[in-house]
Amino acid sequence: MATVYLSLDDKDQTFAWLEKAFEVKSALMPTLINDIKWDDLRGDARFQNLLRRIGSPV
Repeated sequence: MATVYLSLDDKDQTFAWLEKAFEVKSALMPTLINDIKWDDLRGDARFQNLLRRIGSPV
């Protein structure tokens, strides 16, 4: 669902679904580190926080 909201440019809903994915330890989480589809979010503090929480160097 996060990718759907990302494509709709709804950042609040994208982050809401990313948080849900984080909570259930989704296999999606490691893709946040290198997948270019998330590039538009990289400057957002919420994204940086999420990267730190999954153990990625920011």
